[in-house]
Amino acid sequence: MEAAKPAGKRQRTKYDAAFRTEAVRRVTQDGQLATRVAQAVGMSEAVLGKWVRAARAQAARPADSEALEQENKQLRAQLARAEMERDILKKALTIFSQPTDR
Repeated sequence: MEAAKPAGKRQRTKYDAAFRTEAVRRVTQDGQLATRVAQAVGMSEAVLGKWVRAARAQAARPADSEALEQENKQLRAQLARAEMERDILKKALTIFSQPTDR
């Protein structure tokens, strides 16, 4: 016997990168309407719109932002290490500055 599928649930369609790139290019560079492109390629207009917004946001980012993000990550790691070393030295200072009872 075949299992019944829940009503209203569709199987999710996966699109490859080349398909995405071509669909977004047709909207952004060729100036075609997203509605017509979505109908022509047989996909949801909402999904295509999401891809177009993501592509425009990516294009708006500065080209060197990835390098800046990498540098920020490295600097945060260095800061965390320096803070840890400072905390260790503070503890050592309190231990060694206590009077000894001999």
